[in-house]
Amino acid sequence: MTIYDIATNLGVSAATVSLALNGDRRVAEKTRGRILEYADKHGFKRNEQARNFRLRRTNNVALVVHNIDNDFWHGVVKAIEEALGDSFNVILCNTDGDPAKERRIFHNLMQRKVDGIIVQPASADERMFEETIRGGIALVSLEETENELISFVKGNDFKSARRLTEACIMAGHRRIAFLSFHFDCVGLNERIRGFKAAAENAGIAEECEVFVAEEISFEAVERIFGDRTGDFSLVIGSDDRIACQLLRVLAARQVRVPEELSVIGWNNSRFLEYLTPTLSSVAIPMPEIGRRAAEIILKNLDHGPIVVKEHVDEQIFLRESFAPFQLSK
Repeated sequence: MTIYDIATNLGVSAATVSLALNGDRRVAEKTRGRILEYADKHGFKRNEQARNFRLRRTNNVALVVHNIDNDFWHGVVKAIEEALGDSFNVILCNTDGDPAKERRIFHNLMQRKVDGIIVQPASADERMFEETIRGGIALVSLEETENELISFVKGNDFKSARRLTEACIMAGHRRIAFLSFHFDCVGLNERIRGFKAAAENAGIAEECEVFVAEEISFEAVERIFGDRTGDFSLVIGSDDRIACQLLRVLAARQVRVPEELSVIGWNNSRFLEYLTPTLSSVAIPMPEIGRRAAEIILKNLDHGPIVVKEHVDEQIFLRESFAPFQLSK
C-alpha cells in the first residue's frame, strides 16, 4: 500500500496524506485522524529511512538551554513537541549557562546533523550560531538579536520593564531599585534599559538605582543590597530567583514586605503563589514562544532559509508582595 492508495480510498490528495502521516497540523484534525486510522488499519508502513534520505532530514530538533530542570521550560518543551508533530524528536541539552559547554554541545549537534536548534544563548557571542546556520541547520534564538542571519522569538523585555516601572510610578513609588546579577544576557540588559528609560522619563532617575549581584544567592544579595533596604520603597528583580533571595535577606533583617518594601520578580515561576507573601512577577508566555520557535524551524525546513524576528507580549501579575507607596515605607 502507498500514500496514493490511501488518498484514492479516502478521497483526498496524496499531499494531504503525506502531511497527515508526518503530523503536520495544517491538515484538519478530523481529516488527519481519518488518514492515520486508515493507514494503521491497513498496515501501512512508511520507509522513514528512504524518506529522510530524500529530504536530507534526521527529524531531530534540539532545545539548548541553561538549566532544563527549571520549571520555566516545562511548557516550552510540550509546545515545541506539539508544533513539530509526531514525526519529530526533541533533544534536550543543558549548558549550565557555560559558553564553552554550549560550543561542545553545538559541535555534537552539528555532527549528528540535527534539522534545527532552538537555543537560549549562554553568551552574546553568536559566531557558533552563524556557523550552524551556514551549515544548513535551522536555528532560532530565545534571546533578541540584531544579527541578520539569526531568527529569534522573545518576550519584549525593554517594553515590559518600562511598562512595569511606569505602573509602579503611577502607584506612587519613586525610590525604586532594580536588582540583577552578573550574566552576559541581552534580555537582562534590556530589562535594565527599560527600567532606566521609565525612570528617566518620569524625572526620577536620580532616585532610582541598579544593583548587580555577583551571583544568585542569599550572600551575594546581602552584600550588595542588605544595607540599602531602607533607601527604597520598591525593588524589581530581574529574575524570580534573585527576588526570592531578596525576600530571604529582608526576612533576616525583619523588613516587612510589602509594608516597608515592595518586591517584584520576573518569569512568574509556578512556585510564587506558595510563598508568603505571594511574589509579584512578570510572566513570559514561554509555551507561546516555544510554539512560534518550532514553527520557524518548520518554515526553514519546508521553504529554505527564512529569518523571522518576533516579540511576544509579557503580562504583569501584582500579588501580595506589592503595595502602592502610601501603604509602603
